[in-house]
Amino acid sequence: MSSEQKRWPPHLRKLEPTRAWEVLSVREEARPLPLGPLQQPGRQPPGTVRFVCVSDTHSTPPRQPLPAGDCLIHAGDFTDTGRPQEVEAFCAWLKAQPHARKIVIAGNHDLTLDPESYPRTHRRFGHKQPHDCAAARALIEGAAEYLHDSGTSVCGLQVWGSPWQPEFCGWAFNLRRGEACAAKWRLIPTATDVLITHGPPLGHGDLCQGGKRVGCLELLDAVTRRVRPTLHVFGHIHEGYGATTNGVTTFANASTCNVNYQPDNPPLVFDVPLPNPDLHLPSPDLHLHTPDRPAPPGCEGSGGEAVGGRFGGAHWYVALVCCILVHWYVAY
Repeated sequence: MSSEQKRWPPHLRKLEPTRAWEVLSVREEARPLPLGPLQQPGRQPPGTVRFVCVSDTHSTPPRQPLPAGDCLIHAGDFTDTGRPQEVEAFCAWLKAQPHARKIVIAGNHDLTLDPESYPRTHRRFGHKQPHDCAAARALIEGAAEYLHDSGTSVCGLQVWGSPWQPEFCGWAFNLRRGEACAAKWRLIPTATDVLITHGPPLGHGDLCQGGKRVGCLELLDAVTRRVRPTLHVFGHIHEGYGATTNGVTTFANASTCNVNYQPDNPPLVFDVPLPNPDLHLPSPDLHLHTPDRPAPPGCEGSGGEAVGGRFGGAHWYVALVCCILVHWYVAY
């Protein structure tokens, strides 16, 4: 164990989050990153996967069209309270986006995606009659890859998604701080490259308008001392929008809505290196796939007309061609 990974002070978990970060910030880096290159990305480097990240749209789509990319990530709170019409509208918007891969997790506002808490929350948040939670989940699963303490692979990158956050006004997916949260974070595989949670870790994108921090200490522990992913995407705290790094992980609060619930924050875009780029035939225009330059398997059709347009139904053919090309490339 390195000096940076030594045990934290034993009293740390007894402190409220703001004070805990004051203690930890002496040893834990959270360096802000300039937003310009993340909001208006240039040409995608070869040998990378481009992730376009949003969160907390709250039934209001971003004001501007989303940038092209290989994978669209939504880190939860896509509705106001999870009513069926809100979920349906979100799914319609999601299906219209041009990205070949779309990954979604739920957030605390998406009440009908949490069947465990919904019997307690539906009346309090204005649902006179309970809605069908299974139907809400089926809608999301018909429009995207829905992750709930589960993972997927994008061009060989391991992605894990989880909706939980420390208890917050009795909404969905709330857990008590401490062991209840830690148990969920222990489910995250160590080999995760891209982590998606709804809530932020302590010290990164978690500073509220009133000056207090509300991030999860147990999540910070899991991310920085065990998992160490390349990218961690979240939302939840609208005023925490932006990106930071500790030198190992890039932390992205991708909240689309600001503190006044206006969708003014642009998507954040990240190019994550492929685990083995030599096997994926990298090109300078990886995100501009054409019939003459097919995408790597698992990344088919990201960007341009080839996604959900003229070639939207031919992903199997593109994958087959890619497999043949990769086999030829490796053999010769």
